[in-house]
Amino acid sequence: MDRIVHVEDGIIRDIPQVPRLCDSMAIQKGKIDIGDCNLYCEQEGEGIPLVLINGGPGGTHHCFHPHFSRAKDFARIIYYDQRGCGLSDYKPDKGYTVNQAVDDLERLHKALGIDQWVVLGFSYGGILAQCYTTKYPQNVKGLVMVASSLGFLDLSPSRDQEFISDQEREKLDQIRRTPGLSMAQAIYNLHLNGDWKRQNYYRPSREDLARMALYEWVHDKDFRNPGPSENEVDLLGIFECCPIPTLILEGKWDMTWSADKPQRFKKNHPNARLVIFNESAHSIFQDEPEAFFAELRHFLSELPAISDNGLTKWKEYLVQYEKERWQKIPEGPMTEQEKAAIEEFHRIKAGIEKGQSYHDTSIPLNSLLSLISAYKNRDIEAVKSVRFSRNVSENPDFDSDLRYFSSLQIFRAPPPPDDVKEGDLWIIYTKEPDTSRLSDGYIFFLRKGNWTYCGNLGHPGAALIWHSYVDELKKAFRIPTDEKF
Repeated sequence: MDRIVHVEDGIIRDIPQVPRLCDSMAIQKGKIDIGDCNLYCEQEGEGIPLVLINGGPGGTHHCFHPHFSRAKDFARIIYYDQRGCGLSDYKPDKGYTVNQAVDDLERLHKALGIDQWVVLGFSYGGILAQCYTTKYPQNVKGLVMVASSLGFLDLSPSRDQEFISDQEREKLDQIRRTPGLSMAQAIYNLHLNGDWKRQNYYRPSREDLARMALYEWVHDKDFRNPGPSENEVDLLGIFECCPIPTLILEGKWDMTWSADKPQRFKKNHPNARLVIFNESAHSIFQDEPEAFFAELRHFLSELPAISDNGLTKWKEYLVQYEKERWQKIPEGPMTEQEKAAIEEFHRIKAGIEKGQSYHDTSIPLNSLLSLISAYKNRDIEAVKSVRFSRNVSENPDFDSDLRYFSSLQIFRAPPPPDDVKEGDLWIIYTKEPDTSRLSDGYIFFLRKGNWTYCGNLGHPGAALIWHSYVDELKKAFRIPTDEKF
């Protein structure tokens, strides 16, 4: 909050070679065989088993060092790297997914011979912690979420640019455009030049930034292609009658989300206890360690027994929840006109894949084809003409975006009505690969007579009730005030 501006001269390519913190710790370490790969695992302390799930996707356990050693007097701390990350094996099999990461955690649980443990998820790790709890509730003695990702639709604007100056922002853009930088070099330079303000309360030292760049973002080159995604899950309403003791820990100055994020998250965990730390950002255990570990100690020492009846009722609720959220038809039966449009979509898409150009924005489905064609032909101006975003880069990752959009499978694409007007919204529904289950919703709006893509909702539940999100969509996509929405 001091708003001190600091910009380095040039680009630093030589990162200080600081050692891993683990190397100097008296800690049990090694790889654990979970069946089809080995996960790197460390353990220290005695007491109730507490497994720590780091953020990302693509982060490592190193972010918890040396802070969580404070808990070794009251817990058996279990650190590990997810498959494809850090020091664990890189064996993607069919790709890295949230479900795979959750099942890997359960295999680790069995391999360690643990009955029940407390699951702590940090940032994106909170998604895995929540998913693990819904899939293996009988193994969870308590759930702790630290600055956790929500696990449901969030269209509220992030505050992560609030403390970054224009001068720093210009430097950050320059770094992102610099060719030939490794991930570690890019991370190190970005944070040196102000990017640390997005998620840190105190400015990290150069040594800390070097460690973060070298050891906290290490993963298989295929891990994020497309890799695990928060959009794979929809946990809205799933914890309604959850009997498992839950603790939510949030930093007041965590700029990752809007200021009301803690309350919205707590609403989805009605039986949880929420604690907000007033002098913390994203890494609360680093910013306010005394208060953080006092809360954690208290939570672990006061864990009540979970009633068999309560757990049984929640399991029954989870079964019903799963049935209800996978509705087959979003908005009535498919018309012959819609069927023909989808068939035409696949015919044109096949031509684009063979090198043909295409541009038509008369209906949302055609605009999606135009976007695929623009990425296929590496035409940034064509991309800008059909994709509404203030963040479309002059140097986009054409190959990655092409893979993403061309892999979408159309579930439903009802044509807009004849009476559409400037600023109206419309949606294309997509499905999971090789299934008939709704996956997501892709939003288009009519702008100056053309249907323009402006984003996706993120999960099936939101796609089914997207009309109710119109006000939030206005804010999220920041449609210019001079245009009707």
